[in-house]
Amino acid sequence: MSGPCFICALLGGEPGYDHHRVYEDEHTIAFPNRYPTLCGYCLVAPKRHIENWIHDLSEADFTGLQRVVHRVAKAIAATVPAERMYSLSLRSLEGISHPHWHIAPRPPGVQYGQQQ
Repeated sequence: MSGPCFICALLGGEPGYDHHRVYEDEHTIAFPNRYPTLCGYCLVAPKRHIENWIHDLSEADFTGLQRVVHRVAKAIAATVPAERMYSLSLRSLEGISHPHWHIAPRPPGVQYGQQQ
């Protein structure tokens, strides 16, 4: 993947990376997925560019980040119908190295075989 880290570009105000923000504090940002597959699908990320959350975040920083993941998920669940809330982190050093968590609400009534 070429180009800047999309999270750092968004935070830096780079043209083409502007995005609505659903939550922001000193350390964390949350914003809707640019290519949502589900209504309410958001991403939560630390503002500081890191590449390995295990080594680059203290336990306190990680639990603070997860508190924001929880708050955003609760806000999504209060806004859109959600039978279940998924939280996962997908990234790679070859692509998107800045860790971020996907918060994806599963709509009610989705059959088991169609949940992925």
